[in-house]
Amino acid sequence: MKLHTLFNLISYPSIDLRSPQEFKKGTIPNSINIPILNDDEYRQVGTVYKLEGKKSAIDLGHNFVCGKVRHTRIKSWINYINNNENCFIYCYRGGLRSQIAFAWISQNGLYPHVLKGGYKKYRNSVINLHERYENYEGEWIILGGYTGSGKTRLLENFEYSINLESIANHRGSAFGKTVLPQPSQVNFESLVTQEYLKRNHNTILLEDESRLIGKTKLPGQWYDKMQISDLVVLDTEIEQRSLNIFNEYVRDPIDMGINAMELCKDYLGALKKIKKRLGGNHYDTIKTILNNAFINSDKMLHLKWIKTLLAKYYDKMYDYKLNIRKENIIFRGNENDCKIFLMNLKNNIK
Repeated sequence: MKLHTLFNLISYPSIDLRSPQEFKKGTIPNSINIPILNDDEYRQVGTVYKLEGKKSAIDLGHNFVCGKVRHTRIKSWINYINNNENCFIYCYRGGLRSQIAFAWISQNGLYPHVLKGGYKKYRNSVINLHERYENYEGEWIILGGYTGSGKTRLLENFEYSINLESIANHRGSAFGKTVLPQPSQVNFESLVTQEYLKRNHNTILLEDESRLIGKTKLPGQWYDKMQISDLVVLDTEIEQRSLNIFNEYVRDPIDMGINAMELCKDYLGALKKIKKRLGGNHYDTIKTILNNAFINSDKMLHLKWIKTLLAKYYDKMYDYKLNIRKENIIFRGNENDCKIFLMNLKNNIK
């Protein structure tokens, strides 16, 4: 599948005819799930197919989807197609489910495009795009900096940026879980691909990330491409970084109605996950301060445990990673300096 075709698929509205469970595992962006068979029907048809063969399975499917049920599903497809220009339909391989749905829809004077090869072909195209970092075109600029530097805030000033943490619904650290669930791995890869293709192979700006963002993994060779790309480092003093983290991870969630002690429990759990790398003494110190900060709603104690965690864990870890890529650094400075540099850089790249 050519890239411009893949981009069209990701850009256009579509109806995923597969069962809800299949849809949940992974789908094409901008798809709506209006299944021809629900989960239970699909399971039963699959069982009959294995035991009795194709004809018996098809007959059972028609028995499930007949009369009012068939009328309701066709009506749902037609309504969506009429309200969404360039809408196409698909199932897993572009086989019977697509063919039957198309036949029923066409009886009502509509002829939507059927995705040849179905979702499987689309998924393989996404995988193929990310197989080698040489496939990635355009200039990639990576925005780095210590934890809490304000990288995401700076990133959002630029239309040519891709916010991977926003796509992943995770802020990228052990403490980075958000109230929204993370997408499935397959859907994450599709959404990253969508944002990449939107840039039409021009310059893109990305925040420096680990290979894993929460439970989602950067697709294929994406991380490797980031590691060889030019790096701009945002320098922010640790006091300001501690305040940034307090605002984002403590004040804002509580202001949004999240229970403070539930938040404390989550952060103690996150702290425990890094206990081995942090060291027992540092772990015990931070745990005590963190717990007291939440119990007493004490901003100064919050800033203290955050600053200690940065100094004893995150900063050391980033120093190590940054030293490996020091030859990639093309600029470093404060927020305003980095903003000006990135604006000028984008204007000068052809």
